[in-house]
Amino acid sequence: MGQSMRSAVGLGLLATTLLAGGGAGADTRSACIAACEATAQACMRTAHDTYEACKPAARRACAPKPPAELTTCLTTTVKACSSTHSDQTGPCRTSFTSCYAACGPRPANQVDFWCELDADASSGSGKVYKEAFCPGTPGQAPVDQHISCMKLLAPGDPAIGFSLDCNPLR
Repeated sequence: MGQSMRSAVGLGLLATTLLAGGGAGADTRSACIAACEATAQACMRTAHDTYEACKPAARRACAPKPPAELTTCLTTTVKACSSTHSDQTGPCRTSFTSCYAACGPRPANQVDFWCELDADASSGSGKVYKEAFCPGTPGQAPVDQHISCMKLLAPGDPAIGFSLDCNPLR
C-alpha cells in the first residue's frame, strides 16, 4: 500500500474514531478537522521540501551542459520538478477533503475553505508555503467568508509576490 493510500486510510480511521467517541458535536468536529489539517499540512510540507530540493538539483545537473543545451535542459528538469510537486500535493488535498467530510456536516449557513499560500520569502530567496483550514462564519455571505479567509493568509508586505487560493469545502 502506497504512502498516500496509508495516509488516507489513517485519516479516515481517525475521523471515524473521533466521531464515534464523542458524537457529532462542534468540539468533536473541530478536533477532527484539526487532526485532518495537521496531517494535510505535514503531507504538503514534505511535497514542498521535495520540490525546493529538486530545483537546485536540476540546476546542478544542467550546469555542465553546453550553452546551446542549457535552456532546454533547465526547462525539462524544472518541469519535471513541477510535475512531481503537483503529483505529491494533489493526494494531500484529496486526503484532507475526504477526512474533512468524515468529520460531520458543517452548519447549513457556513462555508468552510481550504487555503494555500505560495509566497516569495521576504529574504528574497526561496518560497514560503502555508496551507490552512479556514472555517467560515455562520450566517455570513459566502463571498464575505472567502474574503475573510483570504485576508487571514495574505502576506502583510504588498511588495512580496504571492499566489493565494481559498477553495470552498463541500
